[in-house]
Amino acid sequence: MKRIAKILLVLVVMVSMVYSPASAYAFQTVKKDIPLSKGVQYKQYTYSNTYTNSINHLAINVADSTTAVQLGMPANVNGKESTVANANRLSREGNRVVGAINASFYNMSEGYPLFLLAQNNVILNGGVVSNGSDEYMNVPTAFGMTADGRGTIDYFDFDVTLSHKGTNYEMSGLNRTRNIYEAVIYTPQFYSKTTNTNEYGFEIVVDTGAPITENTFGQTLTGTVTQIKPYGSKEKITIPSTGFVVSLQGGDWHSKLSHVAIGDEMSVNFSIDKLWQDAQFILASGPYLVKDNKPYIMMSTTSARAKEIAPRTVVATSNNGQTVHFITVDGRQSHSKGMNMVQLANYLVSLGVERAINLDGGGSTTMGIRNYGSNNVVLANLPSNSGNTQRLVSATLHAVSTAPNGKGTHIKFTNSTNNATLLVDASSSVAVQYVLDENFNTLPLDGHLSLASQNEGLSVNGLSYKATKAGDDRIYIGYDGSAVQSFPVKVVDAPTTLNITPGSKTVSAGESVTYTVDAKDENGKAIVYNPSQVKWSVEGNIGTITSNGKFTAQNPGTTGEIIATLGTKSQTVTVSVAKKALFKDIPNNYTYFNEVEYLTSNKIITGYSDGTFKPDNKLTRAHAAVIISRALGLNTSNVKNPSFKDIPANHIYYKEIAAVAEAGIMSGRGNNKFDPDATLTRAQMAKIVALAYDLKGTSNIVFKDVPKNDWAHAYIQQLAANKITTGYPGNLFKPNESISRVHFGLFLYRAIQQ
Repeated sequence: MKRIAKILLVLVVMVSMVYSPASAYAFQTVKKDIPLSKGVQYKQYTYSNTYTNSINHLAINVADSTTAVQLGMPANVNGKESTVANANRLSREGNRVVGAINASFYNMSEGYPLFLLAQNNVILNGGVVSNGSDEYMNVPTAFGMTADGRGTIDYFDFDVTLSHKGTNYEMSGLNRTRNIYEAVIYTPQFYSKTTNTNEYGFEIVVDTGAPITENTFGQTLTGTVTQIKPYGSKEKITIPSTGFVVSLQGGDWHSKLSHVAIGDEMSVNFSIDKLWQDAQFILASGPYLVKDNKPYIMMSTTSARAKEIAPRTVVATSNNGQTVHFITVDGRQSHSKGMNMVQLANYLVSLGVERAINLDGGGSTTMGIRNYGSNNVVLANLPSNSGNTQRLVSATLHAVSTAPNGKGTHIKFTNSTNNATLLVDASSSVAVQYVLDENFNTLPLDGHLSLASQNEGLSVNGLSYKATKAGDDRIYIGYDGSAVQSFPVKVVDAPTTLNITPGSKTVSAGESVTYTVDAKDENGKAIVYNPSQVKWSVEGNIGTITSNGKFTAQNPGTTGEIIATLGTKSQTVTVSVAKKALFKDIPNNYTYFNEVEYLTSNKIITGYSDGTFKPDNKLTRAHAAVIISRALGLNTSNVKNPSFKDIPANHIYYKEIAAVAEAGIMSGRGNNKFDPDATLTRAQMAKIVALAYDLKGTSNIVFKDVPKNDWAHAYIQQLAANKITTGYPGNLFKPNESISRVHFGLFLYRAIQQ
């Protein structure tokens, strides 16, 4: 077997070396770089060359006494289990799986491994070496951890030797499907109770007389032939629990062993070359990718399998086997296309590995890692299966920390106040996400955590603490009584600055306003306090305030202060309670509020029954007469009839109109009529006000729309001279515009106040 493998090896290497360019990569960006245990480092790269690829990499220092690489198998050798599930099932304290990858090729339908698998000299699967340079393992190559604890990638020579009457025969394999012209040994360790072979061969049943519980390297099984199944028989031969079956096909084997008879003694021996004897485990796979830091591809690089751009799983070694590398390349996805065998080998050389071998790839490519905060392994890469789900596989490789749980060395926590300055009597708490020991094992939390105050200025209760006195302090977080981590705590008895929001303002009686404070330390950062620590009070008869800062205004027309006290510092804002609105349409901020208030409070002008003032309504001549009579206090009890045809004695405003007519302030409009419902113009207003208050003088304002020969010119000038009017922009008075109620009141107010 070894001689044939070496001849083929030379041929394959000569082909593969042609496809090994000197510059293998452009660049890669490290996205993650974290230790998973004392001897295991995890990195995730984005690598760009012809394509962009996402690569996950575990570097395992097996020279570290607490670090190991182990073979992970399902509960049954021919069973299947996801990489992550297998890692978690086999992980325990003192043997924590911190990283894992899928490993050997296997029969996807039935689950059994295709190639040699052995652990501590126990042969788990005999396997096959494929024929043809386009096959992944066409020469016997394997990865394993040898007896000296090093990661090894090399050839192997697994021999199954049958002995009969002094003659030795080299068998084709152990516990695998028998192919044409092959001789295969079946033991009770085969996944099936029968050999499951076809009728094109013959089989010899040998009983050793003792149960065979395992097959090992160096083992020899000797027994007596008890049954011979002839060529052409379709009988299903059962593998005895105390023996083995020799299954042969081909005329050459028939000529060699057709003379075997029932009762003959026959033995079989299983051996491995010296390199792999007593290895911790050996896992056959292929192709070989890198040897002596150079591309060394053990398959035809022009074959379809080698040229396929696909997800890849690799195990590699460096530092003379003291460092083992688990590497996965995501593929067949938008974020990562994958690699062919030449690209893969060149990339591995760029990483500096000494040797590398290909493992099962495609949809099987999977890596799991242990994240901080849990001892469970979780998926690290994105498998190419639908939904990025894991494929069930037959074997895995584990990166293991053998260290037992130690003392806590690192705590990840959050402080509810984010290390802000605390006011005396304020409280805070710590929430711990996880505690790790020096090997990054996640330790249990319940009952193990404690807090302590360095200067005893903080009162501790469980994982909460309260500030009791001003000063600088420090909180220590302990695990099992030993301090692991700490952080500073500053405590003050008052904020440096204290601002109240909203600031000074005017509010209406009955209106409620919620006030808050903004308290900062000497560095301008918010301090922490309990809301109940803010003491609210009111100065002045402006209203009431609750303990949470809700102020309700009372007593219109008053002014006072809201006072907030926090610790030893107080701050105030001024609050004015607006006077009660005069009318629905005259709010407190109305432009002419004071003028309307004066006129209405002195009962010169009144509003309407619906509570409105209607300031923009046009003023009638009758209403003007009423307002002027009230403003001047004219006697309306005994008036002379002005004899206006349209103002009979029973008119609602007869007395007021008669009074202003008798006083010479207002007159009729011709034809002996007063025209009470006509609107009053600005010119008429000027005359009425000038006469009512006996205004004199001339202004230097020349109104463009009031020429000197205008009948109202003198009256308008008298108003301007006494600063009762200034007119409109552009030196206009607009004498013929109807005047509104509020503007008449404004002019009247100014006349009264002059």
